Amino acid sequence: MISGYSESAWKRITAIVAPALVIAGCAGTPEAPATGETQPQQAPATTNKEPPVTAKTLTDSSWLAINILGKLASAAQSTLSLVADEVSGNAGCNDFRGNVEIEGKRLRFGALATTRKMCAPPVNGQETVFLEALSLTHSWQRTGDTLQLLDESGALLVDLQPR
Repeated sequence: MISGYSESAWKRITAIVAPALVIAGCAGTPEAPATGETQPQQAPATTNKEPPVTAKTLTDSSWLAINILGKLASAAQSTLSLVADEVSGNAGCNDFRGNVEIEGKRLRFGALATTRKMCAPPVNGQETVFLEALSLTHSWQRTGDTLQLLDESGALLVDLQPR
């Protein structure tokens, strides 16, 4: 169990992920990327000063995941673009699209439609965890150049850097 998540939260994740894997036609259990990293990696410091991200500017932005649930996003590039009330991106192998609600620091993704390409196990694992993290997102915050997606208790789900 990843610290910060209760057993009931993991049961909810399992209840959502398992049917999605069956529908996607994937066999077996997805594996998280094998990175050997135990600590989340920080985004490299940039010298460019970017304007602060607000709810208004967040709706016209594009991001690359650097950490997902405390693990380095190294198996694939998981991306996220927010335009008006829509979200799109690539979870690592498959594209996704859906609706997003942003009110102040509140951020909620609606049901996401995804393509259904078969992916290599490490990529599939990262993709599954990334999409799950998006479904658990309740709010956002900015730390330096990093956009952080948080769950309902304020625990960190995903770190993203600007694209």
